Amino acid sequence: MIFKVFRYISFCVRSVDQHSVHSPIVYKLLTECIYKMDKKLFLKDMSILEKSILHKYQDEFKVSYVNNIFAEDISEFITKGDRIIIIKNIRNKNQYYHWKKIIGDNKIKVSLDFYYFGIIINKSKNLQKQDYQIRL
Repeated sequence: MIFKVFRYISFCVRSVDQHSVHSPIVYKLLTECIYKMDKKLFLKDMSILEKSILHKYQDEFKVSYVNNIFAEDISEFITKGDRIIIIKNIRNKNQYYHWKKIIGDNKIKVSLDFYYFGIIINKSKNLQKQDYQIRL
């Protein structure tokens, strides 16, 4: 229990908001999709967040939602073009270590860690590798 509290406090200290993000794609995602929604609403039902992101990015990206990081092969999603992948519960048990392994891959361009869930953005052009920890 103490470890979870320490980990959350550590996350809060290291995390940033939309003003510290340098990527226009990530800034748009934060300001137009995530921060406009009620946090409790989309944490309860992540499909609402998926629909919001899909609505904003339908011409640029394919949007996928993964409930369990172990159930899907994330690398398979990444190789299929420009994608945004929403992954629920990245801080549960061994899932965080698997999350760190996935975002360490050079194929993944941008990762967003929101503590409760994660988002992976892969675009074939004009995107440098960045890993963000962002508070809600």
